[in-house]
Amino acid sequence: MAGPNHKKDAAEETAGGLVISDAVIAAIALNAAKEAEGVAGFAAAKPGVKNLLAQADSPLKSVRVEAGENGITLHIYLIVREGVKIPQITAQVQKNVKSAVQNMTGKVVSKVNINIAGIGFAPAEGVH
Repeated sequence: MAGPNHKKDAAEETAGGLVISDAVIAAIALNAAKEAEGVAGFAAAKPGVKNLLAQADSPLKSVRVEAGENGITLHIYLIVREGVKIPQITAQVQKNVKSAVQNMTGKVVSKVNINIAGIGFAPAEGVH
């Protein structure tokens, strides 16, 4: 006959799991990327099945999330401000995104790939 401790252990084993959607991971990544000085905005990722199915305002439009054996790989499509040093801004975005996603989800981020999709130029003065 099993004792009370056995029942407790079985209940803990079947407590359930945690699933974090790609859209949530993408939203965390975008919020962390925005904190880097020099990020002007985000561009649509290359077309893919997930992007075609994503809603217009979905974070999945600018971030591709891939789960692998060694962790999550993120592909972020950035628009940077005119005059920034791209290697420095991308290093800061990678650091911010990796830290935020790992801290908030507990999932290992193996890579953060940055794709510079454009440069946001300031409008010229006097031009309407």
